[in-house]
Amino acid sequence: MDYEIIFIGGGLNYAGAVIAQKAGLRCLLIEKRLEHLGGVCLHEGCIPSKHLLYHSALILNTRRPVFQGGPLRLDIEKIQDEKKEILRKTTSVIRMQLEKAGVALVEGMGMVTAPHTVECGSGRFTGEQVVLGTGSSPYIPPAIAYDGEKIITSNEALQLRRLPKNIAIIGGGPVALEFASFFAANGAPPHVFIRRERILPNSHPAIRENLMEILSDFGVTFHPSVKILSAAPTDLGVKVNTSKGTFGFDLLLVATGRRPNTKAVACPELSVGKAVATNDHFETTLSRHFAVGDCNGKLKLAHAARAQVLYVVRKILGRPCHAPRLENIPRFIETLPLPYAKVGHSKPELEKAGTTFRESVFRLSGITISKTFRALKGVVILYADKKGRLLGAEILCPHASDIIGTIAGCLEAQLAAGDLKNVVFPHPTISEALGRCVMHL
Repeated sequence: MDYEIIFIGGGLNYAGAVIAQKAGLRCLLIEKRLEHLGGVCLHEGCIPSKHLLYHSALILNTRRPVFQGGPLRLDIEKIQDEKKEILRKTTSVIRMQLEKAGVALVEGMGMVTAPHTVECGSGRFTGEQVVLGTGSSPYIPPAIAYDGEKIITSNEALQLRRLPKNIAIIGGGPVALEFASFFAANGAPPHVFIRRERILPNSHPAIRENLMEILSDFGVTFHPSVKILSAAPTDLGVKVNTSKGTFGFDLLLVATGRRPNTKAVACPELSVGKAVATNDHFETTLSRHFAVGDCNGKLKLAHAARAQVLYVVRKILGRPCHAPRLENIPRFIETLPLPYAKVGHSKPELEKAGTTFRESVFRLSGITISKTFRALKGVVILYADKKGRLLGAEILCPHASDIIGTIAGCLEAQLAAGDLKNVVFPHPTISEALGRCVMHL
């Protein structure tokens, strides 16, 4: 065998390659474009989007009457240049880590063509273990004539150097809602077309209703229960035909989810459906061949991909470890002005599973600091089983992505609600809401 582990895809897969190589295994990492090391999260996902949203939140705050001179304006050219430099430096650091560890790097499209065999261009490599981490790509429905200019995905939206005056978004998930926040905060409130009656169908009714209200309050126009019949670029912009009429926009963002990248699999022993099939240990239908991250379709989050590849590497190394509990991995959406976060199970999920549970709902209007944060519509919700063991949490509040980590730790430790009742949360902070909420479980 040429290598002990071949990693295909240089997203969060790179973290596993570094650890394995430092542990003494001969590793090869194949990435389609080495300038794309770090993957979708770094280049077309959470890092650039959060960079834009952080600055947009500042702008949104300056709309308040306590600021003189009116709201600030975002210099799109400058923030894009700043973001580009951040990504360039981070990619350079990742490559340096790989090279310093001694990981062999090959640029090109790697494909598993036979057991333990990977081809890339004219090269052919063999490995005792193969780890696929090929990520995912935006899904574009067949009825939409995507051109990358007037009809775009999040990839192009993150590269915009000027804001459109009249924009529409198709989708009601995390990407759609974050971009709706971004455009609205920067004076270009979008029209958002969603298939269902409400956004976030797997969230608590109080969460989805309040979030929809908040976004509507600062200009987002929702079109619920709408089917997109067709969408195509025109000389004037984009024409969108729907089940409720025809609309015209300058720009259309398609945010209808992502599909796992599975083209790297050209081996019949590896089962592929909508995603690369794996078991609970992320091993495919072919022994010693693994698939981690978005390409296995289990949980499309960068921190989930990292947790999976680190587990696989530790397992290969024979180190004590347990598979990450995917339900205990936090999820969040950086909507403005209040982000949403979740860990464990939500109310709709518990009801669908027929689980007996109780819930505690605390509205942030009950703590004074919420007025400073303009978080009166914020909500903290905790779930527990009949024995008091925590089952999950959903929160709509400032710093939600940070606060949810506390509950993630409690779930992983399998704590009961009673274990949190003696915790003294700092005052005045939004985290106090957790203390208030747990008292009613």
